[in-house]
Amino acid sequence: MKLSEKILKLRKQNGLSQEELAEKLNVSRQAVSRWELGSALPDASNILQLSKLFSVTADYLLNDDYDSDHDVPAVKQTEHSAKSAVKKMASICAVAFGLLGNFILYIISRFIEVRAFFPISYQDEYGQTWYSEESRIVRSYWHFIDAYELELLAALFWGLLIAGSLLLYCEYKDSKEQNKL
Repeated sequence: MKLSEKILKLRKQNGLSQEELAEKLNVSRQAVSRWELGSALPDASNILQLSKLFSVTADYLLNDDYDSDHDVPAVKQTEHSAKSAVKKMASICAVAFGLLGNFILYIISRFIEVRAFFPISYQDEYGQTWYSEESRIVRSYWHFIDAYELELLAALFWGLLIAGSLLLYCEYKDSKEQNKL
C-alpha cells in the first residue's frame, strides 16, 4: 500500500476531513490533497506528525510493503513481548493460587482432627481371613479433604498449580526459541 493510500485511509478511519487534517498539521488543505493523490510527498516533520496523530509508526507510513502497522517487525516483536508478559503473569498467578490454596488446606488439616477409617485384615483360628475397619483420630491432609468432602476444591487448587506450571514451562520454551531467532 502506497503512502498516499495510507494517509487517505488513516484520515477517513479517524473521521477527519482534509481541512481538519491540514489544520492539525499546520499545512494547507491542498497539501493534504496532493499527498492523498500521490502527486506530492510530505516532508520528514509532517511524516512524524502524521505518525503521532494516527498512532502508527513512521516505518509503516514510509514502507509500501506494510499493509498495517502490525506488519512492522518492531511492532510485531513488541506485541509478542506484551502477549508473552500477560501469559507469564497469568501462569504465575495460577501457580500462586494453587500453591496458596493447597497450603491453606494443609495448615487447616493440621489443626482439625478427623476420624479416619483404616482397613485391617486378620485370620481366625481356622485360617479364614476377615476384613474390617479400624477408626482412628488423625490430622492428615487427605483424610481432612475426604472427611469434609473438599475433593473438588482440592482438585481446583491442584489443577491451577499444574496448569500454571505447564504454561510457565511452555512460555519458557517459547522465549528460548525466540532468543535463538
